[in-house]
Amino acid sequence: MDTFNAATHPNQKPLQTLWMLFFLLYASIGVSFTFINVYYASIGLTGTQIGLLSTIGALTSMVGAALWGFLSDRTGQARWIMAIGGFLAGGLFFLTPLMRTFTALVILTIGIGIFASSAFTLIDALTLTLLGEHRGQYGRYRLGGSLGYILTASLGGFIYQRLGLALIFPVYLFIMILFGIISLRLPVIHLPSSSQQKASLKGMVTQPAWLLFMFCVFLVWTASAGFLNFLGVTIQDMGGASSLIGLAGTIAAITEIPFMYYSGWFLQRLGVTRMLWISMAFYTLRLGLYSIMPSPYWVLGINMMNGPTYVFFWNSAISYAFQLAPAEYKATAQGFFIAVTNLSAMVGALLSGWLYDTSGPAGMFRVLGLFCLAAFTLFAFNRSPRTATV
Repeated sequence: MDTFNAATHPNQKPLQTLWMLFFLLYASIGVSFTFINVYYASIGLTGTQIGLLSTIGALTSMVGAALWGFLSDRTGQARWIMAIGGFLAGGLFFLTPLMRTFTALVILTIGIGIFASSAFTLIDALTLTLLGEHRGQYGRYRLGGSLGYILTASLGGFIYQRLGLALIFPVYLFIMILFGIISLRLPVIHLPSSSQQKASLKGMVTQPAWLLFMFCVFLVWTASAGFLNFLGVTIQDMGGASSLIGLAGTIAAITEIPFMYYSGWFLQRLGVTRMLWISMAFYTLRLGLYSIMPSPYWVLGINMMNGPTYVFFWNSAISYAFQLAPAEYKATAQGFFIAVTNLSAMVGALLSGWLYDTSGPAGMFRVLGLFCLAAFTLFAFNRSPRTATV
């Protein structure tokens, strides 16, 4: 059995495997998440029902994230957790077109949320652990995800427009089968243990820096999840085609590439807390622009802000969580972080669905922008010196 000790030396072979896993994981998002709400709308679901499905998926993913992170830290078997989760998530998602009632879709969404969360919870923790003191280079491996998303989102819009949205489901299954198989190439990771594990975990989650960080993550990701859930639907309602939805996602992914590749450089010069703060400012601006766009084609320009919004936020946030966590709870901390983002996605999906139905897309974007502005204000006046650099 291959093993890896985080205290010894970084190994390029598992890091290369993680690059491929990022590619496949975000390719699966490109073929599914980008278009799934459009599919739901095409079969007659209302905005509130679409938001409710996203909420339920996020809630179950939140529970799964905390569970998988803790289980990985206790067993060191992240690769098996990711592989089994990928297989089961793909299989369940494949059954979606067979569900004839909203209740059946709800039940299926619960299962998908639990198992799909294993990959998103563990892949970041594994990458940061394998990188060791070079974790500022995380973005170069996460770049595989950007390329995977670009490929599938750009092709998906044109293919689905010609062959139908039902193609989403077998393609997603195929990608997740590959993801599960390749996950088994990862090593078992043995992290240092402590006789005071319960105390160290409690100390991590109750420290002021952690609590403030989690609250700001909640606000920003609520807004992010909200606009991601309904941006495609907004484009469609404004007269845009499926190909425009895919192109918008592609542009966002392409423009994030240089920010991903040079994320280590940005982290070194800006520091983790400042980089988080800047991302919140850009999220506020981005949502404000969505709220005033007079044409669906505006989204192509606005989505070019994906670098200083999503990349800055995600890369600095996972580093912040990793630094605050004790050594024996690195994956657990990432699990908590993912759990909070899933809680945010749950609230964001439900809130944005309600806002979309009652206030229209412009009103929805304005309210979500205020969430980011609140996080920006809080974080600007409460930055922690502990995570100033990488």
